[in-house]
Amino acid sequence: MTILACDTSTATLHLALVKDDAVIEERMILSFQHSEGLLEQIDDILSSNGLSLADIDLFACTRGPGSFTSLRIAMSTMKAFSLALDRPLVSVATLQAIAQACTPAEGLPVIPVIDAKKRRYYIGLYRNGEAIVPDIDGDVADIIGSIRKEKRIVVTGPDAAAFASRLSQALPSVEIGVDDDVPRPLGAVIARMAAIQLEKSGQDDIGQGPVYIRRSDAEEALLEKRRKEEGR
Repeated sequence: MTILACDTSTATLHLALVKDDAVIEERMILSFQHSEGLLEQIDDILSSNGLSLADIDLFACTRGPGSFTSLRIAMSTMKAFSLALDRPLVSVATLQAIAQACTPAEGLPVIPVIDAKKRRYYIGLYRNGEAIVPDIDGDVADIIGSIRKEKRIVVTGPDAAAFASRLSQALPSVEIGVDDDVPRPLGAVIARMAAIQLEKSGQDDIGQGPVYIRRSDAEEALLEKRRKEEGR
């Protein structure tokens, strides 16, 4: 099986071409300019390996959380390829991919984090690659209750260092380790997760879209408007 996988949920573009046991993986800082770089990089990785989009058996991407606009770019691009070529598309959870890319000792909890702006983070809590609690949009206080009894944890993801520092201040009794290779390459991990998901439950439903966790600014504005109208 030949898989094309990408992640645009953060400022780093992760891209991988996986064919059987061969993996070609790239990561580059695009500072969220994914609309300008994604198609060019896909064309480069395919042409440099003597392939075209028609040779891809499975398209894969992350579905969130992450940057709203950037998530839509990857998912709409991969969905267009999938529909045009009649090939399956499978999207996977961003934080789970980040957690699975980090391989600490067996059983050690992993917290993948992405800066969500507005003084908040997208936070997960995983053990052996599987979620312990649902991913959240929050801060240190929102995860403390789930890790207070742990002796040691590892924080990973593009914003691991900043979050780990805040976590250490709040939980001095827990040994907080910071992943020493962030951001880790995610493309091959996304491809592997997508292949497993395809076998277990099939491809994405056509209506599957990005998973944001947080409401958009437009949604917040609409809710605020409704609250004011109801308060009249």
